[in-house]
Amino acid sequence: MRKAASSREFLFRTITWILIVLTSSFISFDIGVWTGIVIRSSGSGEGPAGKDGPVSSPQNLAESHRKAEELAKQIVASQLDELCKKVSPAIPKEEPQTSPNNGGGSPLFSDSLSHFVQGLARVSKGDFMQTYDLGVPPNANTDNLDALILYTTKTALPSNTDTKRDARHEDPTKPLPLLSATTATENCDTMNVILIDNLDNSRQCFALVGEQYRSYHVQRWMRRPDAQMRTGPSKCKLDANMPLRLTSRGWTVGGKQEFVTPEDNEVKRHQERLLAYLSAADDVKSRLRQTLEQMNGKTVVVMTCNRGQSELLMNFACSSRARGFDLQNVIVFPTDSETKELAEGMGLITFYEEKLMASIPKEEAIHYGDDVFSNVMFAKVLCVQLVNELGYDLLYQDVDLAWYKSPLDFFQDNSLPKFDMYFQDDGNRQVRFAPYAANSGFYFVRSNDKTRHLFRHFLYSGDLITAWQSHQTVVIALLAEHSSVMGLTVKIYSKETEEFPGGLQFHRKKEVMKNIISGNSKAYIFHMSWTNNKVDKLKYFQQLGEWYVNDQCIGRDVHEIAGTESGAGGGFKNGTVLSNCCSAEPIFKCHFRDKPSKLPCPDSPYTVQEPEESADLSFW
Repeated sequence: MRKAASSREFLFRTITWILIVLTSSFISFDIGVWTGIVIRSSGSGEGPAGKDGPVSSPQNLAESHRKAEELAKQIVASQLDELCKKVSPAIPKEEPQTSPNNGGGSPLFSDSLSHFVQGLARVSKGDFMQTYDLGVPPNANTDNLDALILYTTKTALPSNTDTKRDARHEDPTKPLPLLSATTATENCDTMNVILIDNLDNSRQCFALVGEQYRSYHVQRWMRRPDAQMRTGPSKCKLDANMPLRLTSRGWTVGGKQEFVTPEDNEVKRHQERLLAYLSAADDVKSRLRQTLEQMNGKTVVVMTCNRGQSELLMNFACSSRARGFDLQNVIVFPTDSETKELAEGMGLITFYEEKLMASIPKEEAIHYGDDVFSNVMFAKVLCVQLVNELGYDLLYQDVDLAWYKSPLDFFQDNSLPKFDMYFQDDGNRQVRFAPYAANSGFYFVRSNDKTRHLFRHFLYSGDLITAWQSHQTVVIALLAEHSSVMGLTVKIYSKETEEFPGGLQFHRKKEVMKNIISGNSKAYIFHMSWTNNKVDKLKYFQQLGEWYVNDQCIGRDVHEIAGTESGAGGGFKNGTVLSNCCSAEPIFKCHFRDKPSKLPCPDSPYTVQEPEESADLSFW
């Protein structure tokens, strides 16, 4: 501003002097012309004409004056042009005006943006996610990437003057400053974190709209047909010719809608189950409390199982006993009387409520997501909600697990960062599992107001499990919502974490599995996830060297195993099944040459199409 004022003052003085010079020149010239005319008109006094000719008439005088004036104007114009050429290079050009609202000098932030952006800075993504544990599983091999910090006010900018100037981008030749996460956020009273990826490589944009009633949800828009919720993928995929439409976050770029609303029959079935639960809840909680009080401590391991999956439950108990684990803090919620007897025959504590489990099928699921699978998933909600409601911290786990070390030792370590819930990373990065990719078959829960509210909400949302054919997608959606609304804290141990391997590692991480097999691993457990059905799980466990159930017990009820009738009351609770069915050593069998194996299986078939001669997919 000072430079601009100085320029205007200089220009004013210059023009003033030009006018003075021109006026003086004009007056001097005019006086000289008239003086000459007067002298000529007075002559020597010798008659009318005088010596030099006739005396001028008034008409001649006027004409002479007109010509003199015209000549004077020409001379003045010529002098003015000459003077301007000499003076103009000395006049400094005025700099573009800078609005006082954009902080002075930054070319990046205009008036129209300054209400919500006053600076930008870069932070190493790895440093940021280490400094602020968001709970989500970080993607591997991205530590060389940066996160972007946007400052909405000048007071939020870092304190250092030079850093502040760089964040304002006042020198456009310099890049945005790269700061530590601590320095970049030292003056941020609040911080909103938006997680971004583009795994499907779509032409993705983000719109930040300032000076608007705030939202803590991300609205998603896609160029797609205006299709019905349950329309097939072929009619719903991205179409560049369509307008952008508000879209569910469960809609894939291929056009599949993962998050549909429950249909009437699904709602009705859930209401019937919920009514049965609410009618019996007080009595059930009273009896369950008595059972939990007789167990070992205020933290319990919760499992549920139906008859179709009972061999996997038996294998967990047998392998744990073989390794010397005390299972007195494990409680099983069987969904039928046959599984109750089997579990008690294995020496496990059970809690069975027939009224609540009457709608749960006894048979095994044929594949992931089928009707049997979805109905069994509701039992997972019930057992966790009941134990959590009674004030117990708990570890929930599916039956397709093996323990190497007690996972309770990990979660009860006082040095563990304090989160409300901890999950194994499923490893799947489909849009329906965002943002946590939590595996709902192995997780730890602290009982508090936030988690109790979460599981009550989960219980009431059971119809979504049937509609979405997944327990996992529903719980992840609720985790995201309750994290936003209630401040629920959730920690996902990433798929690179050695302590909690699962199906991802089994099917895709050969070196990780070799370390587990050789005993050179930090693994606490192994979870046979990512496997379509019980038959495959059993084969994989056998080949991995983690199967401890004798063949004569597979697919058998208690009375068949013990050689007596069931229902004798208490006769099987002393470990009859445990002694008859559990092997002290793993029962190894080869099944597939391309899957992890305790021993080489070169003569076994491939699980995939036979490879070409040049390709070897064998595990060893």
